[in-house]
Amino acid sequence: MPVKRRVAKRRQDSTAELDAWSETFTSGFDFFGDLAPFGLVDDRNIQAAAKEAWTRLGVAFLGDWRPTDVRETPWALQEFGEP
Repeated sequence: MPVKRRVAKRRQDSTAELDAWSETFTSGFDFFGDLAPFGLVDDRNIQAAAKEAWTRLGVAFLGDWRPTDVRETPWALQEFGEP
């Protein structure tokens, strides 16, 4: 049975949330557990919450994101389109 997602009681500011989502937006995975404070620890839960987070934080993420030699476009942009 899946574990119920717990929402942090303390409000996080948007920059902390953007920092936590940045790895997932880039690669599609949360390799370092940055989303655990937001109650997202399972890959399926993260994938389900990614689209909603992308619509809220995608514009700010794309403003700071730079292409690398590994990735020319972020995973979230390929998966969900423009925020």
